[in-house]
Amino acid sequence: MSSNDTIRLLLIHDTPSEAQRLVSMLHNAGRSNRAQHVASEAALTKLLQDKTWDLLIAEESSKQLPAAVALRTISKLQKDVPVILLTEREGAQPVVEGLKLGARDVVTVDEDQHLLLVIQREMTALDNRRQARLHDRRYHATLQRAKELLDSSKDAIAYISDGLIVYANESFAERFGYKSNEDVEYQPLIDMLAEAEQEEAREFLKQCTIDNNEVEAKEWKFTAKTASGQQLPTRAEVLSTIYDEERCLQVRIAARGGDAEQLEAQLSDIKNRDPLTGLYNRQHFLQLFDSAIKSAAGSQRTGGLMYIEVDRFEEAVQKAVGVAGADAMLKGLAQLLQSSLRRGDIVARYGEESFCLLIPDTTPDSAEHRAEEIVKKIADTIFDAAGKTVQITASVGISLFSEASAGAQKVLDQALEAHDQALAKSEQGGAVALYEPDTSQEGDVDTYRRARVVQALEAGNLKLLYQPILSLQGTGEQLYEVLVRLVDGKDELAPVAFLEALGDAGLSSKMDRWVILTAIKSAAAQRAAGKDISLLLHITAASLVDSGLPAWLGVAFKAAKVPPKSVVFQLRQEDINSNLHAARDFSNQVRELGCRVAICHFGTGLNPFKALEHVNVDVAKVDPSFVREVQDEGESSDTLANLIQQLGESDIKVIVPHVEQASMLPTLWQTGTDYIQGYYVQPPADEMNFDFSLD
Repeated sequence: MSSNDTIRLLLIHDTPSEAQRLVSMLHNAGRSNRAQHVASEAALTKLLQDKTWDLLIAEESSKQLPAAVALRTISKLQKDVPVILLTEREGAQPVVEGLKLGARDVVTVDEDQHLLLVIQREMTALDNRRQARLHDRRYHATLQRAKELLDSSKDAIAYISDGLIVYANESFAERFGYKSNEDVEYQPLIDMLAEAEQEEAREFLKQCTIDNNEVEAKEWKFTAKTASGQQLPTRAEVLSTIYDEERCLQVRIAARGGDAEQLEAQLSDIKNRDPLTGLYNRQHFLQLFDSAIKSAAGSQRTGGLMYIEVDRFEEAVQKAVGVAGADAMLKGLAQLLQSSLRRGDIVARYGEESFCLLIPDTTPDSAEHRAEEIVKKIADTIFDAAGKTVQITASVGISLFSEASAGAQKVLDQALEAHDQALAKSEQGGAVALYEPDTSQEGDVDTYRRARVVQALEAGNLKLLYQPILSLQGTGEQLYEVLVRLVDGKDELAPVAFLEALGDAGLSSKMDRWVILTAIKSAAAQRAAGKDISLLLHITAASLVDSGLPAWLGVAFKAAKVPPKSVVFQLRQEDINSNLHAARDFSNQVRELGCRVAICHFGTGLNPFKALEHVNVDVAKVDPSFVREVQDEGESSDTLANLIQQLGESDIKVIVPHVEQASMLPTLWQTGTDYIQGYYVQPPADEMNFDFSLD
């Protein structure tokens, strides 16, 4: 689980103020959370049945809901929710007792650093378990597809375990004159051979089992005995493999065809191909890639490797169109990648939803440009999915190789690392990243990052992006959220996040003022052209406590000739909770200027509405975790709907972000959502040119 993800947290504590302190501590440590206080076994049962939760923190001595009862309830419902107990007792005894109950750990009260480390460990372990379950589902889906391919194959195929035929397809039964595969399954294979060859065949199959070779098949020539007793000269390939989770031998007899040489070539090609897409398979690609690395070692050429993976494959494809639809989509994607090849390129299917593209001669700029073209081509294509249609995105990691490269596996690992960086660039996917060696360890990382931002401010290496926020109620307002990016060579980085992590208040405040001034100047130009533009501008915690900012804003608005009513200042909920008095004063002062105030990541914490009793806000942007639960995880929309309804009753407009699918719209319309934002509307763009018409 990423440290940026919102933790869905259950709290059991008899003292509300201590529960709130835990929530604030997590927020201050940069761990956004949606906390729910639980006071009874019935309430816990309902919460566990209704939603997915990431963590439960319980007071060991709670009287309202004893920790033992909570742990028993989680176990009874078979929910994977790690539990951490808090104790006031010293020594090892409470730890031993808690672990016996089933808790993941027991932490002494007020040992916040210890608690944070335990939480991080448990969140990582939880994410690993969820990934393991996901891979297990994918594995069994792959087994099912493999079984379907075996059943429909024209080749005669049988699996042999301890001498018995544990599986045979219809082609195998037909080859030897049987009516059905049921007539040969669980019969000794040796009984289907001529008696004179049976002893030799036993030794051959025994040796194949001992060799345990899953890569190179052995040729086996024998005389078979058909159902009618007729002798049939046969040539097969035998290799060790896994069937139904048991090690066994696969015997494959090629379908009858033309001359032997042509058939041999076809068999060799089939062995090197992925049966679904027709591309080279992973095993053969790695051989070709290793050869390309060796060739690069003897030349001055630089090659490139692209690791291409479909984003959110299980959620966006498999759950939407099923296994057959996913297979059809993957075939279409393979054809698209083949159509993108240039001379010398090699493309292969690497994993279930991933592909590798090998470019023998390229440059960093050229490789990135090609990857961006491929990503755009994928995003613009409507794929057939077994009677349905689906649109996808893919993220690409690129690594380069030359005579200095250590080996194929190292280059592949670098491409996978670059792919992780691409995913970190965009939650919506469709990003590209080029692997670059890490040089930040040579100096102080914080100093290095700060210097980059200072240099960017001085040299003008910053740019603004604008993402439209669409009104579902037809107000006609043309509202854009303003995002800042640091242009560092070919990369565009978000500097605000690591500036806040550095705790450099002066630089964060300076960055905020640069963004505000640049954005309102751009808005002024748009308004002069007849567009009624409004801006949503993020304010960091540093600016929130800057008492001189409101007066500066009044001067800036007059200079830019922008009406304050067209500006919405956005504050993070955790910043408001940590600076309640400053947030209240800032809100009142900018609202007196005529601006509006928004709160983002709303819904996190134990009591999100508490802050609204002290700070006047006009707009609330709900935390993305509420949207992901409905959109990506298929959970009920009741929690999101209730939150929107409560905000509406408080006369606060609601923005729902991260909307990526049209299927979300009916739910949001019914809940009375005021605005939507996300890649479904439009990704962040360089210009404010979105068509806000709903017609």
